[in-house]
Amino acid sequence: MIMAFDIEKLIQRFVSGADTSIEAAGEIEVALDNLFLGDDYVQQTVEMLAMYRPEGGRFLFNTAAITHRLIETLDYVKKTNRA
Repeated sequence: MIMAFDIEKLIQRFVSGADTSIEAAGEIEVALDNLFLGDDYVQQTVEMLAMYRPEGGRFLFNTAAITHRLIETLDYVKKTNRA
């Protein structure tokens, strides 16, 4: 099972630009969904990750939008002492 520390590493890898693939976003999505099932804010991030495509598109989120949201989500999780 992925732990909160692992999620932080996955997010940092994405936001650094080291791996912004759809697969990386999917791994973050599943990890967040599993650990933060009852948290509305994190679940909104999960939904955004499900609609991620690097180039974006109609009704999709691009790399810049997801990077911004993941930074905010990581801060949120740390502030709520859940990381």
